[in-house]
Amino acid sequence: MNSVKQLFESESAVSTVVSFVLLLGLFVTVLAVFNAHYIPEWKADAEKAHMDDVYDDISQLKARADMLSLASSIDENSTVSLSIPIKMGGGDIPIVGPTKSSGIISVNDGIYNMDITGINSTGSFISLGSYDLGTIGYASNNGYYVDQSFAYENGAVIVSQRERSLMKLDPSISIKNQSGTLLVDLTLMEIAGDRVVITSNGIEEVKLTGDDWVEEFTPTKNESLTNLTISMNTSYPSAWAKYLNDSAKNADLAYSGDYNVDQGDDYVIFDLNPSGSRIDFYLHKATVDAKVGTF
Repeated sequence: MNSVKQLFESESAVSTVVSFVLLLGLFVTVLAVFNAHYIPEWKADAEKAHMDDVYDDISQLKARADMLSLASSIDENSTVSLSIPIKMGGGDIPIVGPTKSSGIISVNDGIYNMDITGINSTGSFISLGSYDLGTIGYASNNGYYVDQSFAYENGAVIVSQRERSLMKLDPSISIKNQSGTLLVDLTLMEIAGDRVVITSNGIEEVKLTGDDWVEEFTPTKNESLTNLTISMNTSYPSAWAKYLNDSAKNADLAYSGDYNVDQGDDYVIFDLNPSGSRIDFYLHKATVDAKVGTF
């Protein structure tokens, strides 16, 4: 009886329980701070690294589409195919944060088309064509880092974040100002194929096949121009407007005198009207068939 009584009256037992409760509380506090501060920071860094990987993948897609365009221009019967893996999800950290973000890859889910008109040396208005060129896009579903989207349209790679867009890789548009002549070379990149939208956190493969290359307009076969207007519908008008404005300035053209850029919510109009110069316009169109997922 005395031993039992001594056990219940023992202060060492009470101190052991108190120590355990304090240690448990400290562990819970440390775990809460760890989950609230460090893991989100690490996950955000990992998701940012994944966005860099996706940009590299989309850059490879552009490079291979350009290669297929070149192959088709050399050999019109060329049917070369190239595949590009796209890392759809990322941001996982072993043990502490194993969940992955996801992404959406799409073919021809966005709008990008172009109308081209001109005025010849006799003052006659001419239509040089209307083109529905298509797009390839990727949009992230991040949990911690800000979401980004990547678009490939008409040979350009555009990055968009929080309603702001920036052209990271340029399209095949060249403007050169020579004495008395403005040389404008434009290669249209048409993305052919059915509309496809896939959400995944794994790796999806985009298969590109060179389909066609056509010489649409040249001053040799057609005629020189005094005015050239390129109108495009796009989800990224600010990126295109900045690129076209910079291209014209680099060719020593004066805004409002030699050219104008009109930008709206979903369109850009680029008007070339160089004073005292003619425009030699070279227009080509490359067609690349795009498939994603199961072929």
